[in-house]
Amino acid sequence: MSAPGVSHRDDGSVPSDLDLVRRIKAGDEQALEQMIERYHARVYSLSYGVLRNAEDAEESTQDAFLTLYRKIGTFDESKKFFSWFYRVALNQAYSRARRRRAGGKVSIREHLPRFGEDGHLAVPDWPDATVAIEDEVAARELAARAEGFIGELPRAYRDVIWMADVEEMPAAEIAEVLGISIPAFKSRLHRARLHVRQRLAEISSPTRRSLVAS
Repeated sequence: MSAPGVSHRDDGSVPSDLDLVRRIKAGDEQALEQMIERYHARVYSLSYGVLRNAEDAEESTQDAFLTLYRKIGTFDESKKFFSWFYRVALNQAYSRARRRRAGGKVSIREHLPRFGEDGHLAVPDWPDATVAIEDEVAARELAARAEGFIGELPRAYRDVIWMADVEEMPAAEIAEVLGISIPAFKSRLHRARLHVRQRLAEISSPTRRSLVAS
């Protein structure tokens, strides 16, 4: 039995992205509805990662699918649809973000790995960010804080860590969507994770906070 809202091809198989693209180009509205059902959740998650607001994320998601409908004719069918559409969705989210009042951002340089004179990685004076969570409410609060710290990052780093750690997309897929190499992806992800880890360490150490306050 097929899933609700999913129509199959004549041979009984689920249509591929390319099948749907070609049908949308031909004016098939049902194919557009199927594409929306297929990718709405992922595009919304991506948009929310940029905008940090549910209403804005939903509107940005709708804008992304509207742009898909209007620009589908420009899609090169020799390319991967998913990567093309994710870039469309990212651009829509950042376009909406630019229209909002700009929020404060931190410099990624403040949280880059530092190396000693001997060339070895200098261990920063931070407590272990692995915090023992005994209370479910506290765990949810910590997760929300982590998302907030991701939101502090510059776009290049925020996109990478959101796709990798929240959406759990494969590295090769992320690199393709963002148009970067695998080494560049790994470097950005490492730096972004370091920032979030250190920011979590700051709030997880009452002793450090009291020393700073004094």
